[in-house]
Amino acid sequence: MDRNIVVVLPGTLDTSRNIARYLRDLDIDVKIIPVICIEVNQNEVESAYRAFYSGFTPDVSIFTSKTAVKIVKKLIPEAWRYAKRYSIAIGPGTASLIRRLGGSRVKYPQEHSSEGLIKYLINLPDSIRIAAYCSSEVNILLENFLKEYFKELYLWKLYTLSEKANSINEMLDLFKTSIGGIFLIVITSSKILRIISREAESITKHGNVFFSVISKRLAEEASRLGLKIDHSSSTNNIIGYYDELRKYINHLLGYI
Repeated sequence: MDRNIVVVLPGTLDTSRNIARYLRDLDIDVKIIPVICIEVNQNEVESAYRAFYSGFTPDVSIFTSKTAVKIVKKLIPEAWRYAKRYSIAIGPGTASLIRRLGGSRVKYPQEHSSEGLIKYLINLPDSIRIAAYCSSEVNILLENFLKEYFKELYLWKLYTLSEKANSINEMLDLFKTSIGGIFLIVITSSKILRIISREAESITKHGNVFFSVISKRLAEEASRLGLKIDHSSSTNNIIGYYDELRKYINHLLGYI
């Protein structure tokens, strides 16, 4: 085959499709190979359901992902009724989804990360009632901040990210059959980073494989795991990362 660049997106379908949209005009191939799958935590959903129907009325709803938004919208209608009034999202993608689904007042921090969310939330009064929706792998610093800062808080870990069977084999098959290609794997979460890091030896033995991480925090975590990162964001702003990713891909294209 001709030598070309293949961007491999191992994140959730939502995240991967969003990244693919930012890269669609580049002369590259994009392969979406999710290495994780989403499992709804029914116990947490039922806990939220009971809290709202027992009279809990949050002033602000906090969402750390699009997945959390979709679960609340679909499975906890009373919670969604309040979320539409005033929500704070971790970043612009999650905020945009809330608005599309009917949210009237939606904000997000300038720094699109758990740390950025903490910096934003600390400016709110600690007396307001908070409903927070996240995954079982919510950033521990964010979780501790929410529990320690706000006097009235419910935090629900609505879903779990688990490894998708055979996804790594699918990725390895791509590398084996695309002889001469240059591959750029975009890592968007700690869960994905740990999976890729564990399989790094099998992945990198195929030659031209590069790694990009979406945030400074992931770059630091990759360093601790011993995974060499070829490109990382200089900012925790997701739009800034996409711009830098495009520049890096154009840099790689210059070597073909």
